[in-house]
Amino acid sequence: MTTGPGHNRRADVIVVGAGVIGLSTAYYALAAGARVTVLEQGDVGAGSSWGNAGLVVPSYNEPLTDGAAVREGLREVFDPGGFFALRPRLDARLAGWLIHYLAHCTPRHYRRAVAIFNELNRETMRLHRELAADAGGAYAFRETGVLYLYRERGCWKRGLQAADRIRAAGFRADDLSPPQLRERVPAAGAAVIGGIHYRDDAGLEPSLFVQWLAGEVRRRGGRIRTRTEVYGFERNRRRVTALLTTQGRYRAGQIVLAGGAWLQRLGAWLGVRLPVEGGKGISMTMAGAPAVTRVPLILAEAHAAVSPMGDRLRLTGLLELCGLDMTLDPRRVRGIHRAVRRYLRDVPSLDEAQVWRGLRPCTPDGLPMLGRLDTPDNVLVAGGHDTKGVSLAPVTGRLAAGLLAGDQMAPGLDKALSPRRFR
Repeated sequence: MTTGPGHNRRADVIVVGAGVIGLSTAYYALAAGARVTVLEQGDVGAGSSWGNAGLVVPSYNEPLTDGAAVREGLREVFDPGGFFALRPRLDARLAGWLIHYLAHCTPRHYRRAVAIFNELNRETMRLHRELAADAGGAYAFRETGVLYLYRERGCWKRGLQAADRIRAAGFRADDLSPPQLRERVPAAGAAVIGGIHYRDDAGLEPSLFVQWLAGEVRRRGGRIRTRTEVYGFERNRRRVTALLTTQGRYRAGQIVLAGGAWLQRLGAWLGVRLPVEGGKGISMTMAGAPAVTRVPLILAEAHAAVSPMGDRLRLTGLLELCGLDMTLDPRRVRGIHRAVRRYLRDVPSLDEAQVWRGLRPCTPDGLPMLGRLDTPDNVLVAGGHDTKGVSLAPVTGRLAAGLLAGDQMAPGLDKALSPRRFR
């Protein structure tokens, strides 16, 4: 835990949230010359930035509102071991979120979102490479690509069509026959009928990535205050004048809300609608990566990921719309493990697995939020990246730092990502 004297409670920019989005924003704002303080209610990266799959995936350019994924999810919603779940609760905000979500499950919105993600992905890959070169291996950034595995012919056919679209957007993808696939992943089981290798994708160790970013923020003169929970704001007619925290009052010229799944609550305290629903994900980490795969895998029908991290293996899955509920259901853990074993041999047992869960911040249109509020006008929102946070963190941080410095985003991008779109 870190605290500071009163004169350290002022900054040009205060970032609320020390996850991968908040730290990336702080990193680029410091590079632009701002004095930056980051406030975090827990520890650095303790939310969804810590135990995720660590995938940097320009191949994943689809929004959560993809109609095919919606249909698959609805078939799973009543399976206690399935990859999708909805925790029912009497909550008008959840009902409103779901209504807006379904309204965006259209081919037109899908095409628009894919174009936006392609634009963001091209720039974020360039920035990821720059950061990795500066880090010198500190967080094991690996440009091995990501391999998608398929068990069902219909799903593989859709995957091949998606690969054609990815190639048309300028990214590299190799279609793999079963023999080619097993040459690259010998542990692939007999049920796997084909694969696609997206060669521009990459992997990293997310906990080391956020720790490296935090170290760089401190090295550049930024302050990170952990165990410092924001519980309110003081404001005049147009601006926030102070943040109320469990460690005292903080003041800043500009504020960035990068609180992940807590964005809806932060917005409510400002009288602003930021419809972010927590989407719980679960990972389990165990020894035995080299025996299973040396390349990150996505198991298409199971909506699960398998990430080698040194000599460890991380299995990641589930999207449970649950608000801020952090309950860990053993059936969900076992369900992910079972699903992975349908694709791969030699997957270690759960006996010694480290199990983690985190809340991904999901917007009802499947696009992140990045931009200023109308009122208060010194507040910027950066969040709502659902499962793409690690991928899009660098481009989000750089664009946010530009907005803080008075730059403008391209008009189409500004309108699509603006938090004001939910008014």
